[in-house]
Amino acid sequence: MAQEDKHRLAEWLLIVRDSIPMARERLGIWFGAVREEPSLFWQTVSIRYATYALGLLALLWGVGALAGMLAPALPANAKPAAVSADFHVICAESACGHHFMIHREFGFGKFPVACPKCEKKTGRHALRCFANHCQGAWVAPVEKEGRLHCPDCDRMFEK
Repeated sequence: MAQEDKHRLAEWLLIVRDSIPMARERLGIWFGAVREEPSLFWQTVSIRYATYALGLLALLWGVGALAGMLAPALPANAKPAAVSADFHVICAESACGHHFMIHREFGFGKFPVACPKCEKKTGRHALRCFANHCQGAWVAPVEKEGRLHCPDCDRMFEK
């Protein structure tokens, strides 16, 4: 693998410095041509694209300002958005079955967790089953054919 020259930036700076007099001369010629024929100003591609870019930025700024003005104000007693939640957990150990809650950040999915009663890492995320048989009981769903089902009544949970 070839090593890159350490002084490459210095070379570029020297090239730019050496080309400044030529750029000044060309810019002077361009200014002279624009003074004689003002329509050349808009026909210059870089001027046209720079104008389009500035116009687009002004339009976006205006839309953002308008959206900020039209947005409803927050109530005076508004609380900051929550970043964590409580999760119901049931120990999957048949002898334990302890139901407890953990407080974690939103999107937590690192189950199983340690059960505080039996101290085994068998705590699974619990869901409420509202089937007639379970009547709103918290259950640790089991996976069958890629879907979550209630272990008591075999009701399928929606994702």
